[in-house]
Amino acid sequence: MRTHSGSAPAGAWRRARRAALVSLAMLPVSCADIAPTEGDPADLAEGDTASAAQALSLPFPIEGRKSLVVTNADILSAFTLKDVLQQLIDQAGVSLTPLQLFQQLMDTNRKAADGLGLGPNCDDVVIPGSDGSINGWPIDCPRAVGFEADRDPFADETADNAYVATTLSNRFDLAPPDGANCGEYRVVFARRSGMTPGAFQLRNFIIFEARMPNPTPSLGREGCRPIVDFWYGLSDSAESLAARRDALHDFYFEGLPGFEPVIHIDHYGQNAGPFGGQIRTNEFLFAPEVVGDPPVPFTTWNLREFRLLHSGSGSSATLVVTPSFVKDTPAAPLFDPASTDARAVAFRSTAFPGLVERLAASDDINRFAFEPLYPTTMNAGESQMIGLQNNYFATFGSGPSALRTSIQNKLTAMGSALTPDQIVGRAFSLSCSGCHEPIGDATGSPTVDLDVGTTKTLAKTSPFVQTTEQLETDPIEGGQRFMISEALTDLFIPFRQDVMADFLLNNPILGFEKPGAWTSTQAQLSLHTGRAEEGIASLQVLTPGSFHAIVSQNFSTAGLTPVGNRITLDLFVSPAQPNPSWVGNIEVLISIPSKGINNQWAGNFPLTPVPRGSFQRIQFGVLPAATLTALNAAPSDVKLQFNLNVTSNSGPYYLDNVRFEN
Repeated sequence: MRTHSGSAPAGAWRRARRAALVSLAMLPVSCADIAPTEGDPADLAEGDTASAAQALSLPFPIEGRKSLVVTNADILSAFTLKDVLQQLIDQAGVSLTPLQLFQQLMDTNRKAADGLGLGPNCDDVVIPGSDGSINGWPIDCPRAVGFEADRDPFADETADNAYVATTLSNRFDLAPPDGANCGEYRVVFARRSGMTPGAFQLRNFIIFEARMPNPTPSLGREGCRPIVDFWYGLSDSAESLAARRDALHDFYFEGLPGFEPVIHIDHYGQNAGPFGGQIRTNEFLFAPEVVGDPPVPFTTWNLREFRLLHSGSGSSATLVVTPSFVKDTPAAPLFDPASTDARAVAFRSTAFPGLVERLAASDDINRFAFEPLYPTTMNAGESQMIGLQNNYFATFGSGPSALRTSIQNKLTAMGSALTPDQIVGRAFSLSCSGCHEPIGDATGSPTVDLDVGTTKTLAKTSPFVQTTEQLETDPIEGGQRFMISEALTDLFIPFRQDVMADFLLNNPILGFEKPGAWTSTQAQLSLHTGRAEEGIASLQVLTPGSFHAIVSQNFSTAGLTPVGNRITLDLFVSPAQPNPSWVGNIEVLISIPSKGINNQWAGNFPLTPVPRGSFQRIQFGVLPAATLTALNAAPSDVKLQFNLNVTSNSGPYYLDNVRFEN
């Protein structure tokens, strides 16, 4: 297995690329059929060709159920909740047992007077009108799941109150463009009582979501390549299930060379901030399960988030699971037009209007995002399916309001046809309850068709969860596997496959995946993760003047040969144009100093006829034969320059996915 976890030799990748191009050349379409007419964007539907190139360019295809969401029961049998807790305890050097750490987590759902005294309780901070709070927002306190603190899930691994691992998840797609970290790697544990069909009220999930540090952040996301290569290698059909099981166990508990193990005390919120990692619980364990115990209030589905904090050493070492707010989940009262809470006033005036551009940038839910500087004080303490705590539509209402007007003003300025209700729906889809149980109307009734844009819906097959405790036959690995949602199979996994393939195959400079790889003395440049055609980012270009030169770093074509004879670009032209009758033009220059080529003009393209509001394929003229020969010699000093000649303060424009195509 480990022989496949490193990067493939450059020669092997180049041979694979050549094979891909040879195969593509045999497709039943000629270059003459797809060449754009002068002045018009190319109208080739690239989907089939691009997907064929992707599959042929990789030594073997990415199998989503092996390399992204692993639920095979035989593989998961190597992962136990007790082992995870024990590893964390050993790393912290504390005198705890896995049972004590488990009980401390569950005891957070009790009031202090009824608790075990092991750590925080849900009524440690009480605000008016509630029995407990987190982050200044009310929470249910106590909850029936708190009775788990009186049980031993490790005494009998087959008992209903024991926990079984159901899912390993690869979230490299969450790694930011600058490679500050390598994304999240998760393991989901489910209470075994939920494996019984119809046990709707006897379910509980504990999800360990480790944010992996990048050991060489100076390399950007390239420093994460060993992790991506490892997960990609799991798709190799030559590897046995046992080899994959052992490799995954080593990755989570021992780590790759140069990397910490996934299961590490610093990966679950020890470092504050959006990239700190977390532990989450998904709680369905209701009162009917606790027969014989003192009665507790009937409570509903609830998702909470925790930080694992440690300090000290020796006899003073501590390790505690501490309740935290749920990320990217604004408290629903913030949407109330009548609220006088200072946080709601700021939310309506600045915080949420500041999110509109990112939420409206794409019609792909995988790319919805909040701004990094969104105030964490506005995040809810928990996320519920029922009740007003997280029903944004119920508090936003349907009538006129200052927030509705602010959202509409932002959309109008962008030239977007989306509505304020769709923007609120997109924000809701990012919340815990919105992702796990989307609702589609102001009544809050659960549906499977929450509108999250013009092309996507958040469909699912299982109530409240994306990964389940229910087993089915595994047609890929053999044996059985835990079922997952339709949203994962149809929406999330394909996107994550594309992110992985783009990283493995594409040049980060040409894909606009590397911060600082393109510069301009006239334009304002930044990477934008909400609006992109491939990978995780595009280059956003703000145009304060009329002429803007955008210049790349030097790059090599060693991995691109044989090189096509036309420079091609995906370009997004904003609908917001001060002069709609004349948008401008874009031209490209190429330099290869080692071959005596300096700022050679390589084509011009008028932008006025280009459809606005979506990425369009722009293809420039045929490169001179000498330039093509030079590019195929794999020089390392190739540089491109795009010149945007546009109306001042138009845009923004977005550039993505530069390539050389015939």
